[in-house]
Amino acid sequence: MIIYAIPGLGTTEKLFVNLQISGVEIIVLKWPISEKEDTMITYARKFLPQMNTEQPFCLLGVSFGGMLCVELSKILSPKKVFLISTCKTKHELPWFIRGFKYVPFHDIISEKQYRKMAYLGRSIIGFGKAFVPEFLAMVNSMKENYFKNCIHIITNWDRDELPKNSVHIHGNADKLLLYKNVKADYTIEKGSHAMIVFQAEEINKIIEKELKIS
Repeated sequence: MIIYAIPGLGTTEKLFVNLQISGVEIIVLKWPISEKEDTMITYARKFLPQMNTEQPFCLLGVSFGGMLCVELSKILSPKKVFLISTCKTKHELPWFIRGFKYVPFHDIISEKQYRKMAYLGRSIIGFGKAFVPEFLAMVNSMKENYFKNCIHIITNWDRDELPKNSVHIHGNADKLLLYKNVKADYTIEKGSHAMIVFQAEEINKIIEKELKIS
């Protein structure tokens, strides 16, 4: 079995350093070039050339990556869609993110400011001091205008239909995408938005269990 994984906003394959599923090959997809005109579905389609869908596969996404997996699940036939620290529809997004669609403050923020905000917000996301070098390296590796374009994609996401075959895993200490706003299938106690790094063992077990019963 193959799991195609998409990391969270501004992160890379390093986010999955502790994700290890028995009998599964995890292929982390690279970020395609984003454009100002992209929507969630048009950007999701840009990942397709990296995938071989002729063999059985699952999708796995964290945060923004999870939202992209929701869109991919509409045009592909994955066995399972593992959604971690993310939202399944626009209704699960925090009010302030949904509000940017109508009051687009995010459009006037520069790319340099976005990168600085990512660094300053690392504690909200849940990255401890020990992971700061890796986090900064991931953020700084993003292409020009990546943050501005992708945040525009998120704030204008219009999905309101729940995905099929999805397994939503969320931490009840997530300070970015609040636990109270989502309907999770599995709860990770004290799990932050970055729990994929720090509580991966629990997540690994849940995924292994779901693959066995699929």
